[in-house]
Amino acid sequence: MEKKVSLTRKLVLTGALSALIIVLGITKLGLIPLGPAASITILHVPIILAACLCGLPSALFTGAVFGIMSLVQAAMSPSGVLDPLFVNPLCSVLPRMLTGLIAWVLWFVFNKIPKMPKAVSAGITAFISTVCHTLLVIGCLYLFAGTAVREGMGGLGYFAVIAVLAPQAALEAVAATIICAAVYVGLFVSGKRKSKLSQEVE
Repeated sequence: MEKKVSLTRKLVLTGALSALIIVLGITKLGLIPLGPAASITILHVPIILAACLCGLPSALFTGAVFGIMSLVQAAMSPSGVLDPLFVNPLCSVLPRMLTGLIAWVLWFVFNKIPKMPKAVSAGITAFISTVCHTLLVIGCLYLFAGTAVREGMGGLGYFAVIAVLAPQAALEAVAATIICAAVYVGLFVSGKRKSKLSQEVE
């Protein structure tokens, strides 16, 4: 019975996180503006939460949802110079699914460390996964879009582009760290309250 309940909860959480990605993407609430020409994204955060809360299949699924949504938006309503390149699933879907895989591996490894609080594990996982997400997206663009990317980025090389995007990537990583750590703190607090309530009932 516990396995069935656990599976049901994972399915529900996976669906909810996937829906959250779609809502954040469509409404643009997943983009936090920093100025007229810059913004940071938290659209990948549900992928990391899926990896931590539900496991690898959920992380891969939510990553695919994010990637497909990017692909559809790039095809139907491109808003930037590089957006048309995300019609290629190798540039839109693949890096997001790989982000889910990386997040799950990191979460698995950090949870093997004795006495490591889950909120800390979630925060570190979110930070590193977010940095990897940026590296993967730009890397896939360079690998599978080639000349078009270099022209769209003013002829800059891969590492030059990463250097330009570093401040924005760092802010995204910090935002993801805070959100994921806060989620686990909230889960810990709610779990403690539930335990006290259970004791009173008993």
